[in-house]
Amino acid sequence: MRGRPRTAIGTYGEIAVTDLGGRYRAFTRYRDIDGRLRSVTAVGRTSRAAQATLKQRLVERPGYGSGGVLSVSSGFDELCALWLADLEVREISEGTKDNYRDDLRLHVRPAFEAYTLGEITTGRVEWFLKTQSAISWSRAKHTRTLLNQMFAFALRHDAIARNPVEGTSALTRPKRTVHALTLEQVQALRAAAAAWRTGIEPVTRPCPRPGTVSRTHAGVPTLVGARR
Repeated sequence: MRGRPRTAIGTYGEIAVTDLGGRYRAFTRYRDIDGRLRSVTAVGRTSRAAQATLKQRLVERPGYGSGGVLSVSSGFDELCALWLADLEVREISEGTKDNYRDDLRLHVRPAFEAYTLGEITTGRVEWFLKTQSAISWSRAKHTRTLLNQMFAFALRHDAIARNPVEGTSALTRPKRTVHALTLEQVQALRAAAAAWRTGIEPVTRPCPRPGTVSRTHAGVPTLVGARR
């Protein structure tokens, strides 16, 4: 037969209450961040008071919930604050840091601020990235990079078991539509270049001399396939 499931680190078992005659003692076993189970007790005038005091002591115990500063029950805002503090000391350009801050403030934080880390699943990240991709492939790419870094940070702090960004679909860059110039458009371009600055109107700013650079450039579309 399989034994009782092991208590996870940062959690506790059932709470037992003993009547001491006018006072009550609440007792449980808590698994500390070193993996060892330890007894934790609290005394109160009532059973409820003793249990409340015990739970408060458990919450204040180092590593409660995960063994670190973040846990699956931490809000996304808590991750944001810690990640931004870490961003400050990273050896990257200030411009890159500003871009990360802007993407977080404008796009990422509003989408996830109501969730705990444990509630942000791969499916939720996938849905978010699809909404961003519908607006702009570039925005989706930047926000995916940002989220990947943030959840990697949470993973290093033992707050989550896996990075939810890693299971999302690859972002496909949209193909550019190539438009070919018609023969009439090419002829109109050449005619305009041939007539450009023929010396009739005064020249008020520096420009290529007529009949040289402009006419040479006009022949380029034909050489490259007349695309625009």
